[in-house]
Amino acid sequence: MQESLWYQKLEKTAIEQNDLLYKNDFKFFQVDTFLKVAQKIDRFSDECPVCKESKQISEELAENLFEYLKGDVKSRKAFEKKINAMHDHVRKAHNIYPPFYFTSFYSLLGVVFGLLAGALIAYLTIPGFIKQSLLFGFVIGLVIGRILGRIKDNRQAKAGLVL
Repeated sequence: MQESLWYQKLEKTAIEQNDLLYKNDFKFFQVDTFLKVAQKIDRFSDECPVCKESKQISEELAENLFEYLKGDVKSRKAFEKKINAMHDHVRKAHNIYPPFYFTSFYSLLGVVFGLLAGALIAYLTIPGFIKQSLLFGFVIGLVIGRILGRIKDNRQAKAGLVL
């Protein structure tokens, strides 16, 4: 996808501000995530008024990145709060999730339901084999959850809805 001039300018400003920081601060303070969210905001800003407003917030964050991240704790929290608000909007309103979100989520659900099913089977059939039933339920639930989550993640990636 071709990036807009607005995003290119924002990215350039953020990288210039980042040059004032230490090298590891770019990932530590999740500036890369900020840029990814800004890119998605730019994509939806024509039809979404919240994204249009978030573009102005993104510009302000990029221009004052060094002051936010090297200031006191209060300014860093303000930076993180604004980024999280934008990220939550993009996730809830536009269904854009981080990579492997559904794989992780469905794996957790698979483990929980697999353990419950294993316990139920052991209780109803042979109570002496509860450990084996729980282990079997855990493994089967994890495998099924990962497969279903991976399928959903692949659909999201093909639709361009991955952060």
